[in-house]
Amino acid sequence: MRDRILEVLHIRPKGMKVSLVGLIMLFITGSSFYMIFKFPYYMRLKVIFVFLFVVNTLLFVRFRDRRKSLINRMMQSSFFPRKLTFTMEGKFLVFITLGIGFAAVNTGVNLLYLLMAMLLSIIVASGILSELTLKKLRWEVDLPSETIVASETFGSIKIQNKKRYLSSFSLEGDLLVADDSGIIQKKGILLKLKAGEEGHMMVRLVFPKRGKQQIRGISIGTRFPFSFFSKSRHYEFSRSVLVMPKGEESVETILSQLSIKQDDHFDAHNNKGQGLEFYSIRQMHPGDDWRNVHWKKTASRQQFAIKEFEELAGRRATVYLTGSHRDHIVQERREQGIEIAASIVRFLVHRNFHVGLVAPNLHINEGAGTFSLKRIFSALALLDADQDFMISGSQQKKRFSDTLISVNLDTLDVSQMNGRSRMRYQMPVGREGVT
Repeated sequence: MRDRILEVLHIRPKGMKVSLVGLIMLFITGSSFYMIFKFPYYMRLKVIFVFLFVVNTLLFVRFRDRRKSLINRMMQSSFFPRKLTFTMEGKFLVFITLGIGFAAVNTGVNLLYLLMAMLLSIIVASGILSELTLKKLRWEVDLPSETIVASETFGSIKIQNKKRYLSSFSLEGDLLVADDSGIIQKKGILLKLKAGEEGHMMVRLVFPKRGKQQIRGISIGTRFPFSFFSKSRHYEFSRSVLVMPKGEESVETILSQLSIKQDDHFDAHNNKGQGLEFYSIRQMHPGDDWRNVHWKKTASRQQFAIKEFEELAGRRATVYLTGSHRDHIVQERREQGIEIAASIVRFLVHRNFHVGLVAPNLHINEGAGTFSLKRIFSALALLDADQDFMISGSQQKKRFSDTLISVNLDTLDVSQMNGRSRMRYQMPVGREGVT
C-alpha cells in the first residue's frame, strides 16, 4: 500500500529532474527569501516565502523524473495547433530573461530594462520566424508496406512549399508512433526549401518487434532561427507496416542431424550430384540462388541466367509450431522459437523444397519459391505468440508431408515427426541477433 501511494504521488523516481516550472518557482522562492532579509519586519513576506517554499517543494517532487514536464504536455496536446518544446538553450534564455526582469523591477536601472526588452524581442522574433517557416507546407508520405525486424528501413516524406516568396529553413520530419512500440527512428532533415519548390527527406526506421506496426502520423518541425525552441506541427493519419521475422538463425546443422539419416530424399546440403538433375535454363528472378547462375548463357544473353534442376519426389516439408504446458509464457523464448521456424523455412525454400506451415488456427499448404516464402513469413509476422500451441487431436489426425519438422516454442526443441522414432535437437537459449 505504501509503495502504491508513493507511486501515485511520483515520490519514487529513479533520478532527479527539475522541470521548467520547478526552475521558475525555485527562482521566485529564492527571491522571496532574499526579501525577508532585506525587510525583516514585514510578516507578509515571511508568509509568502513559506507558501512559495511549500509549492516549490511539491512541484519539485511531482515533476522530477517525469517523462514530460507540464509545459511539454500542455504544448503537445491536441488543443494547440502547433507543438512547442524548449531546447536547453531556450530554457537558459527564459531563465536569464526572468532574472533580468526581476532585477530591473527591483533596481529600476534602465540598462536592465533595455536588456530585458532585447531578450523578449529575440523570443518574439523566434516565434514569428518559425511560424512562417511551417506555414503553407504540403506533404506526402511513402512508407514500405513490409520490412524485416531489427533491420534498417527508410520512409520518404515529400514536402512542397506553397508560399509565394518566403523559403522554409531547417525542416525536420519524423513519424508519430506509440510510446510503447519501441520503434527507433532518425529524423529527416531539409535545410532549405525555396518558395514553390518541393523536397524530400528520408526517415530511418528500425522496428524491434515483428507484427503489424501502426504509424499514426508525421511531425514536421523546425528550430529556425536561433534553436531556442523547437516548433512542430502534427498531421495525423493511419498506416501500418508488416514487420516480418529475419530468419537468419543457423539451422543447417540441425536439419542435417535430424533428417539425412532418416530420409534419403531430405538433403540439407544441396551439393552437386546429390539428388538433383539438370532440367533447363531460364532467366534469373529475385530470390534465386547465385550458385546456380549459368555464366556462359549470362555472358551471351547479357542478362543473368539460372540453371533449373528436376525436383525429386519427397522434397516436401511442413514446419509444425507446438508448445508445452506452462503456467507462465516466456515471451522472449517464444519469439526466438518463431525466429528459428522462420530460419528453417528460409533454409528449405532456398534449397528448392516445397514448404508448408502449421500452427493453431493456421495451415499453409506446401509451396516453393519466393512467393511461398513471403506467404509463410507474413503468417509468422502476424502469429499471436500468447496463444496455446499444444497439438490438438484434430491436428494430429491431419495428413501432412513425409517430412514434418516440429518446433517447440517453449523449449526450443526442433524434432522430426515422420511416424518413426523422433529425433530432437535443442537450440541454445538466448542467442544474439534474435528478437
